[in-house]
Amino acid sequence: MNNKNILWYAGYAVSLGLVLLLLFADFSPEIESAIGIFVSVIFSVSHIQLWHNKMLREDNEYRIDVMDERNISIKEKTGNITNMITFVLLGCATVLFIALEYIIPAIIIGVIIFVQPLILFCVSTSIERKM
Repeated sequence: MNNKNILWYAGYAVSLGLVLLLLFADFSPEIESAIGIFVSVIFSVSHIQLWHNKMLREDNEYRIDVMDERNISIKEKTGNITNMITFVLLGCATVLFIALEYIIPAIIIGVIIFVQPLILFCVSTSIERKM
């Protein structure tokens, strides 16, 4: 087991701990739902990452497909287009919330819209430094 996989195996342990917490503790239905969502997210991400790392090690065809420059370029363009579409949808949701006089959700989504370019800049700068 290498250092990269320790985090993902820890995700399995955290998922198991949360499931045990759900079984032996008495929470409200809302809290139980939230913990259930966390369990599924943590377990899914951990499992997929371990599976991906295993496939990269053992399957030459999979490694070639993942590392192919054309596929990497397609993923980058897809991510950029998806980001723009999400940005527009968040803007539409903000306008809809304002029209329906749901001010708090409108403010929250407005903050997300404002912060998103800042996050993009920080992540881009971080990736540039690593390359």
